Amino acid sequence: MNIPFYASGPSGVTPPPGRTLLDRLVHALLPAPCLECGEPLPARGTALGLCAVCRGRLKRLPEAACEICARPLPLHAPPPGFLCALCRESPPGFDRLLALWSYEPPLDKVVQALKFNRLDYLGSHLAQALADELEDDLAGFDGIVPVPLHWRRRLARGYNQAEWIARPLARSLGLPLIPALTRRRATPPQTRLGRQDRLANLRRAFRARHPERLRGRDLLLVDDVATTGATLDAAATALKKAGAATVTALVAGRTPLHF
Repeated sequence: MNIPFYASGPSGVTPPPGRTLLDRLVHALLPAPCLECGEPLPARGTALGLCAVCRGRLKRLPEAACEICARPLPLHAPPPGFLCALCRESPPGFDRLLALWSYEPPLDKVVQALKFNRLDYLGSHLAQALADELEDDLAGFDGIVPVPLHWRRRLARGYNQAEWIARPLARSLGLPLIPALTRRRATPPQTRLGRQDRLANLRRAFRARHPERLRGRDLLLVDDVATTGATLDAAATALKKAGAATVTALVAGRTPLHF
């Protein structure tokens, strides 16, 4: 469903002057707090479920970053095409990783609300932000592939948050959504694993279906967040083995830690 979510906010909050009568009426019945600070939001809703102040705190990735994995570099102005040591020693399966923001407050609250609270409209908000802000980088692709969940995890959760971003993004860019990947085995949660353990955890975890839809194609591989990049690496490797020409990974947030 694509309707705003309203949850109980702090009691006794008085809407600031200037709110419309509709705003005040809706908030009296169903207050909608900012996902980060709890400030009541307008009845018409706001982008990403954040108030203007918290949206202003979203942090873009630094320009000094690895050309492939977007890892921040301790350089002021690296030369074009400069790669981090990890990508030089062991290039990932994807050709490039694009991320809009650094995964830290308040973006973490938005992604967690999408991922665990079933706020599917946030997927559309993230997709629109990606399409608007990365417009030039997202031109020239042949299709969009969401990173899948294993069927047992999807059954338990009821949805795949990566698909909730990928589907509206495909519509916005006028590209086909290609659900070309399946998760061959359930893998333990990645959160507490380092890069090498994540890579081992995900080895041969993905399988590409319908290779005839992938051969020679330039694909966008979409997920919500990249930490070490191991999941995107494994998924992109499966797409390449099925014949994809190039795979560009795209996420809303890139974790600034665990590099």
